[in-house]
Amino acid sequence: MSMWIERIAEATHWEPLRLDLPWSGVEEDLGTPLPEDYKKLVETFGKGEFSEFFRVLTIDATRQFDLVRIWRQFLDGGPESGPDPAFKPYRMYRPGQRGLIPWAFGEMKCSYFWLASADEDPASWPIVTQGDPYPWHEVKMSTSEFACRVLIDPDFEPFSIARLFPGPDFYPMD
Repeated sequence: MSMWIERIAEATHWEPLRLDLPWSGVEEDLGTPLPEDYKKLVETFGKGEFSEFFRVLTIDATRQFDLVRIWRQFLDGGPESGPDPAFKPYRMYRPGQRGLIPWAFGEMKCSYFWLASADEDPASWPIVTQGDPYPWHEVKMSTSEFACRVLIDPDFEPFSIARLFPGPDFYPMD
């Protein structure tokens, strides 16, 4: 488990689940591997919500938090090629192309994506985020570091929720 995931577990008083999830099917559907630290984050916490704000997508039989289902919903609403007005200046990821894959959502219309490419190491994918009231931002850090800093670093602006929720928690959902 990464230092960042350990920090999140400690801050939320969470006992790691150590889930064994079938990532190969998800990665096959997407046409690319996913970042290992993201998979470890999901395997540690499972499906749920951090501080009633931040929801990390996963493999979800109920389909509510399912990464592939939500990615496909975005794809269905966008053009096959060329710019996508909904994500300008970005576009949604399609196998063989560079684009956005959603990995989390937050309240206040916050969306968190990777800028993914099957030609690049997933550990190097930047995080791209947009929220109300801030525009698109690219952040170069791991998924687990980003999640940790959103939850516990009050100086991680404009992303942090640490001042709003000074005692982060995790609420599992079935």
